Amino acid sequence: MSTHPGDTPLSYAVPSRKTRVSRRGSRATAGDPPALRDLPIFSTVDDATLARLALEAKVEAFEDGAVIFRQGDPVSAVVVILHGFVKMLRIAPSGDETLIGIRSDGETVGEPPSNANEIYRVSAEAVGQTSVLKLPAARFARLMKESPALSSAVTQDAKDKIAALITEIESLKAQNADQRLANFILSLCPPGEERCRFRLPYDKRLIAARLGVKQETLSRAFAKLRDYGVRTETRDVLVESVSRLVDQCDQLGRQSRLPSERAGHAARDDAA
Repeated sequence: MSTHPGDTPLSYAVPSRKTRVSRRGSRATAGDPPALRDLPIFSTVDDATLARLALEAKVEAFEDGAVIFRQGDPVSAVVVILHGFVKMLRIAPSGDETLIGIRSDGETVGEPPSNANEIYRVSAEAVGQTSVLKLPAARFARLMKESPALSSAVTQDAKDKIAALITEIESLKAQNADQRLANFILSLCPPGEERCRFRLPYDKRLIAARLGVKQETLSRAFAKLRDYGVRTETRDVLVESVSRLVDQCDQLGRQSRLPSERAGHAARDDAA
């Protein structure tokens, strides 16, 4: 793990628009600290509060698989992803891990604390090269009580996460593996492009866990997508027609079956 706590303290929170560097795809460096104003959670917070938040903020870099925080540890910081991906895991007493979610650029990881005795309810690990912004929990909790704008921003961030979670649960309950993968692929297609090529953000094992299917089920789903103009080679993906994939997404995996076959298929999907 490559971690550099304190290497990049923020000296200001609201630089001019020309110097802002925390947009999606940019990488924070020691000479290029991010502006809090550019991070979605802080977009509506007043300048005075942002300046106080920035006083002890720091950027840390992590290698693939490095632990950012562990389930059960005291909440020491509010974490915002600047570049990369972070997976959140729930660890059972037996040691088994359950993937709770994957966060990316601009998203917060975990929840801001309301008091000094809270613990992280999940573990967070870097997926690939990742950099995050850490804001001390004690200062953050104090400013939440003093700043209605920050409190409102945190509440909205929590609502957005709940809405995303509801959508994900609906997908897991209402869609089969083929549809889940198709929608995942569509979410990665650049806006406005009918034919596009891109690289999967992380390996297929993690994609399978995110979609709630076994790896062999995911492989079959990728194979089926070839009939819908989706070509894959390792982590490289070519979508020949985005509109065609959108139009046919509802038909994926919905061939006519006898009632007995439908019951057997549902049981296999649950097992997957």
